[in-house]
Amino acid sequence: MILIDGKQTNELPADDRGLAYGDGLFETIKITNGRPLLWRRHMRRLLQGCQVLGIEYDDEAQLLQETLQLAEGHEHGIIKIILTRGSGGRGYRPDARCPARRIVSYHALPDYDVGHRQQGIRLFRCATPVSVNSALAGLKTLCRLEQVMAQQEFEESEFAEGLMLDPDGRVIEGTRSNVFAVKDDELLTPTLKSAGIKGIMRDVIIEMAKNDGMTVHERELGHEEFRSANEIFVCNSILGVWPVIEYQNTIYQRGPVTVDIMNKLETRLSEYE
Repeated sequence: MILIDGKQTNELPADDRGLAYGDGLFETIKITNGRPLLWRRHMRRLLQGCQVLGIEYDDEAQLLQETLQLAEGHEHGIIKIILTRGSGGRGYRPDARCPARRIVSYHALPDYDVGHRQQGIRLFRCATPVSVNSALAGLKTLCRLEQVMAQQEFEESEFAEGLMLDPDGRVIEGTRSNVFAVKDDELLTPTLKSAGIKGIMRDVIIEMAKNDGMTVHERELGHEEFRSANEIFVCNSILGVWPVIEYQNTIYQRGPVTVDIMNKLETRLSEYE
């Protein structure tokens, strides 16, 4: 089911700026036991993104009501929320009077292989780079063509995820995930000041690890340093955590730090709503 501005329909105006220019933002939210998981964190990122892009929308209560409407009767699933600038202005300069458009839809959970979590995944290095743009870094905008191109580089039957670097060879993120490395009992993850999406699960893991006394570094992460890590894992708010067991012919263990983080997320995730 899809709600567009609160009405059940799948018809979108052809002049919508999200369609024409990617002028908007989105959130993909996991439904667990009929409730949206990590709702406040998703809304915080979405509404902060609206402020950065200059999209006038701040009605979290409206989005929650429509989310619960679509989630009703579903124990598990996904709610996708898209906010576009709406319709107005033929060129790049938007019409200041056009109201934002919201698109809320329900989807079944992806049928991920349970082995990805239990045994780990093979990670592919993508040739498509992530663009560097500090003005948009961290935001989940509708412009995801780099990820579309990167996912066409590998077969999912062989690699569950692809790693994306910036043009200077720094590790940034997965095609649909954030990445972590463990080295010398420290947790490393790329800084996202100039590129990449600031993932919800990434933030939860950083906060939880720090609360538990672990040293966490958000900084530039070169490719060779990443490859030489003791453990590697990827994460997002839908798949949770997938350990990496192979990358560029290097074999990794489903290590103790990764397993500890996975176990704590199972029991303590509600603390980080």
